[in-house]
Amino acid sequence: MTIGGCNLFMGAYAERMAGRTPGSRLPISEDREKEITNQVTEAWKQIKSSGNKQDSVSISEEGKAFLCSDAVKDNMQKSSALVEKMYMDNAKLQEKLQQTDPDDPFWSNTGNQWLVFSGRLHSNGFYDAMSDEEVIAVETLLDKLTCGMDGVSSSLYHTGLNIYAGNEPGKINTSGFDLFNETSGALTMDLESSAAALKYFGETHIADEALRDEFNGLVDKYYSHNAEILKGYQSPAEKMQKAISNIHSGKYPDSAVFNKSSQNAIEQYSERLNAHSHLGGVSHATEEENQYKKDISILFEQLKQGASGWDDMWKKLENALVDYTSDNSDSESIRQAVSEQADVTFDRMKGYWSLLMNR
Repeated sequence: MTIGGCNLFMGAYAERMAGRTPGSRLPISEDREKEITNQVTEAWKQIKSSGNKQDSVSISEEGKAFLCSDAVKDNMQKSSALVEKMYMDNAKLQEKLQQTDPDDPFWSNTGNQWLVFSGRLHSNGFYDAMSDEEVIAVETLLDKLTCGMDGVSSSLYHTGLNIYAGNEPGKINTSGFDLFNETSGALTMDLESSAAALKYFGETHIADEALRDEFNGLVDKYYSHNAEILKGYQSPAEKMQKAISNIHSGKYPDSAVFNKSSQNAIEQYSERLNAHSHLGGVSHATEEENQYKKDISILFEQLKQGASGWDDMWKKLENALVDYTSDNSDSESIRQAVSEQADVTFDRMKGYWSLLMNR
């Protein structure tokens, strides 16, 4: 669609709506348009059926004048210009990021990576025979599949827009990303999950073999792109745990944690502090990281194949994350701390896998 004189791909559904709507105005969804039309129709029916019993409603001449005034038109134009600027600024930032690796298509939209997948499908006619509702369903699913990695890139590079198929003013993307708590271990699992889910999408949604192979190649590039971004990544929670570990290990002997005035707080939260201190002190060799990725990749393959019960598979995945993150600790408080931090990650993964597998 055209925004500010430039052609920007904002999704197959947005392209379809823009084709029906002159100009660069961002369209409302077909469902919302039907809702408004039905409300107006129903109101008109009530007015007609009530005859003269219906209370009259009038708009003053002053009100009419205001609605048609230059001030209202000016505000609408300013709002439209502001939206266009937001999209154009994001596009310029993405162009700059693309220079990181010109051969990596995901730098062009690293905060909204679902658009890269949808754009490739759109250019190959994948959506042509679909209804509006079907296009929205597919693009919303793709958005959910990349949400975790989009969240990481949005926080690191200050890019990405809250756009997805059928988005309405006032609504937010509810796929979910917890900037503070989602640890590198949890996000590594989400990348394995996301890539496996995208491959499963190709297997179950793309009938054309050539397009499916092209899509799978794009998934491989998506994996490499995000694996590189996650190298050395630490969430704010991990950084805090590392600081607590350093303090408890005596690296900062004059820290206020050891002041007498802090002893009550330490005693009150000793179990939680000990858990965070332990987690902050865990590190992994490259061989351990690679083995963790292999293990969870196998588990997601088993999930796809239905090798075990739904709940059993997610418990195995949770245990794999907890064992890795806690360095196989058997402390209940430590294991619970890891699980709690990963709540949003697991909710997100379960959410898109349940949609993919029609659960």
